Amino acid sequence: MSFQRVIGLADYYSRSKGKFYPWGFAMNGMTSRLEATRQIIHALAIERIVETGTFRGTTAEWFAQFGFPLETVELTERYWAFSRARLAKFANAKIYLQSSVPFLKERIARDSVAKDARQFFYLDSHWENHLPLREELELIFNHYTNAVVLIDDFKVEDDAGYGFDHYAPDKELSLAYVEKSDLPELSSFYPTTRSREETGAKRGWVVLTSNHQMAEQLRTISLLRECRVAK
Repeated sequence: MSFQRVIGLADYYSRSKGKFYPWGFAMNGMTSRLEATRQIIHALAIERIVETGTFRGTTAEWFAQFGFPLETVELTERYWAFSRARLAKFANAKIYLQSSVPFLKERIARDSVAKDARQFFYLDSHWENHLPLREELELIFNHYTNAVVLIDDFKVEDDAGYGFDHYAPDKELSLAYVEKSDLPELSSFYPTTRSREETGAKRGWVVLTSNHQMAEQLRTISLLRECRVAK
């Protein structure tokens, strides 16, 4: 067993609240985002959930409680070991030690059943100079016709109170960045809840889909508001 796995398991068995809930709760402790996600999952009759960027497994544990097949991928071995132990009680959860882009490529190649399933993707594997978002989106929307994506740490253009990741002039999590990807036409939705009314870390987010029926269903959710179409 590697040293990083040992450290990860030591973190897990320490039962430290700070390690299990580093941001307060799932999805950075943001109550409105959690409720919006719950409504998306039910309104769109989601059948599978995929998360990139497991970290400590706080959000993955919340997803697992819906009972659907959950796949989550983490690049850092220490966090993977911690989260694998945390998720072991969920028979519907699988965790992979891998970078998100190779994971998605392999998933597309091996799992033909998932291609037609109604899937929710939660993308949170960006960190410092590691920004696989464009490749993740291209793989998802060019291979899955029934996909809805929620991106964490995303710029909400008309609400500066929501934080977002900005690494360089051409590396900002925003609709402008997404539009430079090789994607079909997307419908995009920001949170209706203003940052001053949100709880937790107040990180920005966006919901995307290329499926017109799913977009119509998303328009019925009051916690979402449609923004300009990303292309």
